[in-house]
Amino acid sequence: MAADWDERARRDALFYICRASAESEAEFEASGRRELDEIVLRGVALPDRAVAVEIGCGIGRLARALAPRVAKVYAGDLSPEMLARAKVFCGDRPNVELLRIDGNLAGIPSGSADFVYSHLVFQHVPRRKFIRGYVREAHRVLKAGGVFRANVDGRARQWYRRFAADSWSGVVFSERGWRRELESAGFSVVETAGAGTQYLWATARKA
Repeated sequence: MAADWDERARRDALFYICRASAESEAEFEASGRRELDEIVLRGVALPDRAVAVEIGCGIGRLARALAPRVAKVYAGDLSPEMLARAKVFCGDRPNVELLRIDGNLAGIPSGSADFVYSHLVFQHVPRRKFIRGYVREAHRVLKAGGVFRANVDGRARQWYRRFAADSWSGVVFSERGWRRELESAGFSVVETAGAGTQYLWATARKA
């Protein structure tokens, strides 16, 4: 998967991260601020001096937008090429720490985060076991009461994706299946939204 995303980063990182805002870096950055407010943080109240973790940061579109609001953002990605671009894009955000992640959140202390999120990432993951690993790692790094918010591809009726998933069109989940993954990791599911669509969201809390 890393090689695929390295190539996409070299070809056109902005397009592959968010094709709707790829015309200019200014619009790309603005889209990060919009989606952070309207989607990722919707209904989430961050505590003062919060520590956040992003799974699949790309070049830092959301991490850059979030940085002024929190004490620290751990921003992780599988692709070294994406991270190299994130180092530039987030260069004026000293509280963004970039990490290479590969199925886990190694390097982030247990019980250190208030908020873990992932947006437009798990829909590209070709095996459920990789997503399961990240969900369990999210539980590990969160403090008690911390919030995990992430979306998967909820078009569960595309049954063939169970066998033909790749690093672009990843695995799919039913609402029940996504809830089960979170509960199996120890989370209490607060809400889900978007069942049956490409963007099946869940908000969950660590007890």
